[in-house]
Amino acid sequence: MTRVSIKHIAELLKVSPSTVSFVLNGKEKEVGISQELASKVRQAAKELNYMPNMAARSLRTRKTKTIGLIVADISNPFFSKLARFVENIATKNKYQVIFGSSDESNVNFQNLCNLFLGKGVDGMIVVPPLGGYETLSKLLENKMPLVVIDREAENTPINTVIMDNSKAAHILTSQLIKNGCKKIGLIGHNKNFTNVIARLEGYKKALEDNNLEFYSELVQFVDLDNFEENIEKAVDVLLKNKIDSVLFTTSKSGRKSLFVLKKRSYLKKLKYASIDLFEECELSDITLFSIEQPLDIMCEKALTILFKQIDDPKYQTIERIILYPPQIKKLD
Repeated sequence: MTRVSIKHIAELLKVSPSTVSFVLNGKEKEVGISQELASKVRQAAKELNYMPNMAARSLRTRKTKTIGLIVADISNPFFSKLARFVENIATKNKYQVIFGSSDESNVNFQNLCNLFLGKGVDGMIVVPPLGGYETLSKLLENKMPLVVIDREAENTPINTVIMDNSKAAHILTSQLIKNGCKKIGLIGHNKNFTNVIARLEGYKKALEDNNLEFYSELVQFVDLDNFEENIEKAVDVLLKNKIDSVLFTTSKSGRKSLFVLKKRSYLKKLKYASIDLFEECELSDITLFSIEQPLDIMCEKALTILFKQIDDPKYQTIERIILYPPQIKKLD
């Protein structure tokens, strides 16, 4: 079966191939092609089942109209939601998105970056693993348009879009205190990530601002290896210290901790605060204060920066956007 080309459409309508090309690329108004002729071209393309030759277009424009997105774990509801926002915005701008999960592995992250480079993506949005700055530096050396989202890159001046994580944790901890909590535990993972470090700082500052003492034993960061077992141990340590509430630094740690607390018959005895957990707990009979990262705005700003770089290779401004946390959502 012969693939339908622009030339076939042009011969059918007795017009030049360039006329067909302008119409199919949405540029008919720029070159003065009538709306009537443009409609005929599109109708003919539809009837002939014309599909653009992306490889040929890439050779002409030096663009593939694809974006690479690397997150930590696409199965995590937070990252799958982020991916959906990125894909929706990219689609509106006639870009396709190639997805990958690093699983917080530098090796996986580097392999995915190399894969995307090989596929000729026009730009990348990434959630880098700890220590991923070497790979990021190589991407920048290759003039790859790049934006980091959700967390900051270590030691690398790079376009970044994040929420003010310290402020978010401060607001949530202060809210627990306003609700009578005085012994607030903290459970999280990835303690060396910049966003998690900032959340710990916000927690400590809220305690200090409210004249409550900080107890190191009430802060439990767990390793991802044997994650569920480690969460159980962390929960047991906090219960032993007679906490009245818990701040979860991530939805993943919160989700697993609540499951353990339910098994321990403690679920309804404590108050909770978390970043990015509200939607997963809407049907739960608990008191929860949650701040959801403004992913729609974060992704929109990240792609705006990315498109600036793609459209203008000389664009060198480094943008660091820190968004104020949205209003607390309460589940009670």
